[in-house]
Amino acid sequence: MTKYEYDVAVIGAGPAGGSVAGKCSSAGMKVAVIEKFGLGGTCPLVGCEPKKVLADITETVEKYNNSNKHGVLGKGSVEWSELIKFKRSFTDPITAIVRRHYISKGIDVFDGPAVFSGPQSIKVKGKEIHAKKICIAGGARPRTMGITGEELVSTSTDFFEFDELPKRISFIGGGFISFELAHIAALAGVKATIINRSDRVLRNFDIDLTKRLCAKLEDIGVKIVMNEPAVSLQKTDSGLILKTGPQGNNSFEADCFIHGAGRIPDIEGLRADIAGVETTSGGIDVNEYMQSVSNPSVYAAGDVVNRGMPLTPVASLEAEIAADSIINGNNKTIDYGLIPYALFTYPPIAAVGLLEEKAREKGLDFEVLSKDASRWSEYKRLGQDCAEFKLLIEKGSRLILGAHIMGDRAEEIINLITLGMRCGITIDALADMVWAYPSFGYTLKYLLR
Repeated sequence: MTKYEYDVAVIGAGPAGGSVAGKCSSAGMKVAVIEKFGLGGTCPLVGCEPKKVLADITETVEKYNNSNKHGVLGKGSVEWSELIKFKRSFTDPITAIVRRHYISKGIDVFDGPAVFSGPQSIKVKGKEIHAKKICIAGGARPRTMGITGEELVSTSTDFFEFDELPKRISFIGGGFISFELAHIAALAGVKATIINRSDRVLRNFDIDLTKRLCAKLEDIGVKIVMNEPAVSLQKTDSGLILKTGPQGNNSFEADCFIHGAGRIPDIEGLRADIAGVETTSGGIDVNEYMQSVSNPSVYAAGDVVNRGMPLTPVASLEAEIAADSIINGNNKTIDYGLIPYALFTYPPIAAVGLLEEKAREKGLDFEVLSKDASRWSEYKRLGQDCAEFKLLIEKGSRLILGAHIMGDRAEEIINLITLGMRCGITIDALADMVWAYPSFGYTLKYLLR
């Protein structure tokens, strides 16, 4: 077996792994990157970036159609073959670009799955890599649903590669993936259905806003079904049938079922136990320096870690701390603080801080500032009838505990609010801010009057 020696070996070449590899290489270390899927990782190849390309186009179609009542003529529609070609113009070049970047920095790339062979060694397709430090950043994969016929379920990765969309697509699960892709599919003319196991979807978002969003998506043709846990999937002459319910008594037929039932750390094939790296169902256990709690030679960052939300900004933050710890020793600690996040349906929803029910569970003394924004001029001129703001304001301090925004540019408004929260700005000081007008940032003035 061919053996290689490195200062640092990074498993995974996504936003987290790429950042660690780049920083360590710039610090003069000899670095290897191991990737089994594609250089660049999930986010730019089959995640956030292609999703946003498709979402922006379908949002444009919906905005166009919303303006039919206000002087815009004709009906917008999606030509999927052209849209997917446009998407590929973003995703197809990425792996080659990333590979050239690594070569330019003197980073060696090993293509294939990584398997630990010892505390500081990894096997990759007949090659053994020894490294003083190892960083695991292999991302996540769809969780196993444990249903009969699960091999017939497609994934979000498959969705992004459809040359032609199936006429009927159902999404199993009620999270980010199902809602974003169902919205895209419906605007592309697909009969889209979301089938959720419980009575609550989008659990990371405010329940009032999600109920309103569900009604809006129903209006554009997305059917949302609650309390239908998946039991089995089988192929028929006319398509696929999903059996649901406690005894599998209910059924849903579609041409394609997409897995939207959550993702888990992709660590099963790593054999982390051979390296003495402790893991749980939530991922690799690390300390505040992103270092394995059981093997000091191993660090981890991103979706493989048993802490933080599975978001690209979180992965990037963790990668910065992991890289600094590898280069300079354990000095800087991870501070998750306030992480904003967004759902890119149309309208989008964005949030930061506490949910209302969590604030009540904590026994915090706060007031809820909530307003329907659909009649505000910023939304009315777009024909947007689904817009709402909700802030949780701590009594006494007047600080914002949580913010939940639904409507156009929600993701940008939440960034402004996050900045205010991080800087300890009170709701009253925020109300006194001067914003450009007319802009979506200015809508905070209406909310805080």
